[in-house]
Amino acid sequence: MYRFFSKERYERMVRKIAIITLLIVIIGASGAAYYLFRNRQVDDDCWKKVHLAEAMIEANDFQGAVTHLLPVVQLGKRFRAADAALFALARAYEGAGSTESHLIWKRLVVEFPRSQYHDEARLREAKSLLAKDPAAARDVFEKLAQNALADVRDAAFVGLAQTFEAENNVSEARSLYYKVLESATMETTIAQAKDRLTEINTQMLWSPILDDFCELYEIQRGDAPIKIAAKFKTTAWFILESNKLRGSLRPGSRIKVPKEPLRIVVDKSTCRLNLLTESGRFVKWYPVGIGEQSYKTPAGDYTIKTKEVDPTWFSPNEGVKKPGDPDNALGTRWMGIGSSLGIHGTNAPETIGFRKSAGCIRMYNHDVEELYKLVTYGTNVTITEKLIASSQ
Repeated sequence: MYRFFSKERYERMVRKIAIITLLIVIIGASGAAYYLFRNRQVDDDCWKKVHLAEAMIEANDFQGAVTHLLPVVQLGKRFRAADAALFALARAYEGAGSTESHLIWKRLVVEFPRSQYHDEARLREAKSLLAKDPAAARDVFEKLAQNALADVRDAAFVGLAQTFEAENNVSEARSLYYKVLESATMETTIAQAKDRLTEINTQMLWSPILDDFCELYEIQRGDAPIKIAAKFKTTAWFILESNKLRGSLRPGSRIKVPKEPLRIVVDKSTCRLNLLTESGRFVKWYPVGIGEQSYKTPAGDYTIKTKEVDPTWFSPNEGVKKPGDPDNALGTRWMGIGSSLGIHGTNAPETIGFRKSAGCIRMYNHDVEELYKLVTYGTNVTITEKLIASSQ
């Protein structure tokens, strides 16, 4: 015989079950809410540490950044932006010069293949391999050059060139740097390529070895350095120093001379003087100071009209300042390009790279002394607000 509950007892039992079920749901929901709250709190705390660490990195306090980031990284993926923490930690180690950076970049690549930092991490990992394994670095750079977004792709082309430099294949590296100038869109990448080309081309220019800026010329009877220089629109200094000539010229011997004249383009937006061939090929660049007010270094086309070694400065406020006077603002060289506007050295090297001059284009003395030997009377000078890509 089955014993049935009474209706009242059955209803009480149902109510108890409903209450117990409701309590379980409430407790579960409360636990889930607390879990989410704690996770959100952990995320907020971690983000604060990451942002603080990023500020420390910008201030070059790399060890302080590492100290703040290590506890965050140790949480692993419990921090929803663990990839951002790893990225910042790798940057901090890199800034501190620690080899730990390579391991962190590699970890970021492996653990977060879909992270927004993935390609940048691969790029940095490849850069860390440059010195010890250029071939392995090249393999990574080549893949990034094919598949990455523009900023990483451009940097990968620079990295490719650097792998050849690391193997002393300067010719291949130089070709790649020129390709960067043709295709890159990121100003930082273009600047890196120009910096490397400046160093490589400077060594080539002042070497008697023939380069693609120059051609061979057979010395004729009656030739003199100044005569040859005038013929090829360069300077006697360049003819003598680039060919390492000493004493009189021997007819029949061959020396290198420029294929075409040089020209100058001053980019006011970057405070850089670009030295180009007449056809527009980049040779090298120099940092410069320009007018404190933009109108004082007016954009336009000019030519070098005067040249002077150890110029005297006629200061509008302080009178005559002779060569060698520490108050002589013209430094060691002057190249006049029109009216009172010129390219000259400086007695205030800390102002180079800034808008600090009265209007002229000022250079470090060692730079202006070199430029003086490369350009001559009639050299074209263009001052532009911003150098466009096609003129790179």
